[in-house]
Amino acid sequence: MYEFKTKIISSHITQITDPSGVFLFLVEGEREALLVDTGVGFLGLRETVDALTDKSLTVLLTHMHPDHAGGAAAFDRVYVHPADIPAFRAQTLEDRMGYAASQMPGATLTPDDFLPCVADEGRFVPMEDGTVFDLGGIQAEILHVPGHTLGSCCVLFRQERSILFGDACNCNTLIMFESCLSQYRRSLQKLQTFRPQFDRVYYSHGLEPEGPGRSLEDNIALCGEILEGRDDAIPCDFLGMPALRAKAIAPNMMRLDGKYGNIVYTEVTKH
Repeated sequence: MYEFKTKIISSHITQITDPSGVFLFLVEGEREALLVDTGVGFLGLRETVDALTDKSLTVLLTHMHPDHAGGAAAFDRVYVHPADIPAFRAQTLEDRMGYAASQMPGATLTPDDFLPCVADEGRFVPMEDGTVFDLGGIQAEILHVPGHTLGSCCVLFRQERSILFGDACNCNTLIMFESCLSQYRRSLQKLQTFRPQFDRVYYSHGLEPEGPGRSLEDNIALCGEILEGRDDAIPCDFLGMPALRAKAIAPNMMRLDGKYGNIVYTEVTKH
């Protein structure tokens, strides 16, 4: 069985790193606990969470991509924005294993390392923009930010002045699937109205979960550049799918111009 790693990153939040390197977040209040995302779905997730807390647990997904929703089968009820359900239906165990293999060079992975796919969608409970989970002493507020997926959400923790961007906005934001860049820009502009309420930003991928919040401003500006044809439009690929990267990067994925946010998109989503 592959190992999950854990690290306390604030007075309420523990980072859980799944074997493929995806960050999950366990948030503990005085009364209840909240798990945000479930990783690729390696066996051992539920046992890892149960060892960290004995409080009543709520589980939610920032979005339904296989590296975030893969472990949903470990839980009886999982909150998700309903706009992502159609995309989830097409996912397979092979999708999850393929992602994990891409992040774990040299690892020998078999189906026995993973939880099964969710067969009963009845475990998914709808959450909407503005839904609040009150854990006691800390609340988690859902902010719907369609772009990366139609149901993508950020999670705002007002009491800690922190926010989980997840995959909705980062240094390699993928706008390649159901959404488009104009819709994504509107989502980020809405997210920017909450900027006075958070200082710390958490991401779902990278070397560390906490990163600079300037990805928000950078990606708003980039949406404009892409739509106006002023970006670098560098050919690249994501898991074998051809795409364009808005700004040139160094080998460490950081932008050569010193800014942080970046967008990978396709001609189909360029509107």
